[in-house]
Amino acid sequence: MPALDVYHPRLLPELRYKYCPHCRMALMAKAGSDGIMRASCPGCGFVHFPRPVMGVNVVVRTPGGIVALLPPGAPVDAPAALPGGHVEYGESPEEAAIREVREETGLDTVILRFLGWRYLAAAAYPGDIVTFFYVVQAVGGRLRQSEEGNVRVYAEAEFPAIDPRRAGSLAAWHRYKSGTDCRCAGERSPE
Repeated sequence: MPALDVYHPRLLPELRYKYCPHCRMALMAKAGSDGIMRASCPGCGFVHFPRPVMGVNVVVRTPGGIVALLPPGAPVDAPAALPGGHVEYGESPEEAAIREVREETGLDTVILRFLGWRYLAAAAYPGDIVTFFYVVQAVGGRLRQSEEGNVRVYAEAEFPAIDPRRAGSLAAWHRYKSGTDCRCAGERSPE
């Protein structure tokens, strides 16, 4: 069986290996000791274990309120999003949260709370993603717009509706507002 036949349909095409990255031999489908078929190299023994993408979404608190991104193209009745993005290789989710906030808002922050995580495997997102949610406090920097859009601080009670296409922002905001504060709160989102 060709190696490409063993990949889950949601796995991004660029993450499906056809050839061994070590010896360049064509990969073949082979069952591991766990019975799962994986792309494996008959030459050197390499086995490909695709990983889900990791991401973060962050509620940013300032003395004046909560920071909202106002991305271009967002619906008029739901113009907001929260800072967030992908965790880079070699970076912890906490480091990614602080970096993404700095990149998207100009603010330096410290983490106050972990709001849990979510595994998303849905047609709306290409591939599987594990998202970590945080609350951070601004401790420096200067608020500025970025390529993500304008940035504005709102009193918590006046925070605008979040764009329904921003599932991670919605989940982080819901957890923040509901008081979810669990060191291990996770969920698998339905497809």
